[in-house]
Order: sequence, then structure tokens, then C-alpha cells
Amino acid sequence: MTTRCIAYGDCNTEGLKGYHEPVWPELVALHLGQSLVNCGHTMSTTRELLRYAQAFPPGDYQVGFIQYGLVDSWQVFRGAPYVLYYPDNPFRKIARKLVKKIKKLGRRLHLLQRLGAVEQVPLAEYLANVSQVVGSAPQTRFVLVATPPNLDEPRNPRIRAYNQALRDLAKQHCNAVVADAYDQLWASRSECLMADGTHLSAEGHRVVAKAVIAAQEKTPPETRQQ
Repeated sequence: MTTRCIAYGDCNTEGLKGYHEPVWPELVALHLGQSLVNCGHTMSTTRELLRYAQAFPPGDYQVGFIQYGLVDSWQVFRGAPYVLYYPDNPFRKIARKLVKKIKKLGRRLHLLQRLGAVEQVPLAEYLANVSQVVGSAPQTRFVLVATPPNLDEPRNPRIRAYNQALRDLAKQHCNAVVADAYDQLWASRSECLMADGTHLSAEGHRVVAKAVIAAQEKTPPETRQQ
């Protein structure tokens, strides 16, 4: 029987629209000789992760990859609305357009400074969401993939904080390890990040794939399935 793996994540898991090179989950699946279900979705957070895990239960797969944090760690004004990107429907698309207008107005009115800043998905919620999915499938080997750095450097302290918390979380689950290519990506940022500063280039996807493969091979033997 063909073994399968599944990837949950954001735009750097799905791949940028119009990008035709293999993304890191595809490279990893090819290395493992497994078929891949890619649940990457642009702009998504660990809130979408919970919905994807209901639709595509991780327990049905031998290996699961989780890569969120880019949008989760994004700062918005306190009380800013949020509309899920998955599962999608026409009403949510309309609601997101309204939310974008509200946030644009918020920037104009400096609501971030007036009401205070908060992450799109606060760190405690982010960790709880990831932990819930990992804990729901104890026989699945999970690789928790650290968020890449951003060329918009003020974002990076929060990204690093979420990555550190992810490493701490992995220690609480015997079926999870962390793949962290942050430092290598940043050291070669001109080659690994696209000009927009957010999306991985072909080289960036290769770097992340190598980190994921190395981490997956370190998974404790008791969680491996033959």
C-alpha cells in the first residue's frame, strides 16, 4: 500500500499563484516516496488548520507537516475582525472584502496605536491549535515547520518568538519534531526569498525541504510505521 503524507500550511506550503517549481512539501514527499495531500492555503492561520484537520484527518496519514505562523504572528489592531479562508463560500468572500476595508480604515485612523496591537492569532491560541491537531493523531509522525524570515524585518522578532514556542511545543509530543531553516534562509535571503519579501523562491523551498527531511529522520522510532 502506498504511504501518504499531508501538509497543512499557508502560502509557503501551497506555493505562490503562478509559481511552477516544486514546493517544499512536494520535494519532501518525493524523497520519502509517498503520495502527498497538500492543504496549503494562502493567508491561512492555525484557525484554518483546525478546519482542514476535520476535513482531512491527520490520523489517515503516516506523516503530517504543519507550517503556520506567517499570518498568525501578523499584528493587527485589538478587536480587528477575522474571516476564515477555509472552508470558503461566497458570503465569506464578501465578508473578507469588508474586513479589508475595515483594516484599511484602521490604518488610516491609526487604530493599531490607539487600541493596541495584537497578533492575528495570539501565541497561546496558535500553540493550542497546533497541539490539538498533533495530539489528535498519536500514530502520525508530525514535522512542525518553522516560519521563514521576512524581508520586512520588524516582523521577524514575532516570527522568531512563534518559532521558539513551536520548538518548545514539540518537546511535549513524542510524535512531533521541528524543522527550522530560519537562520539558513536569512543568511541566503537574496536567493531564498522572493522580491516581495514573504514567499520562498525555488532555492528557499529546497532549503526548507532539506530541513524537513532531516527532522523527519530524527522522529523517535516508537512513532515510526513500517
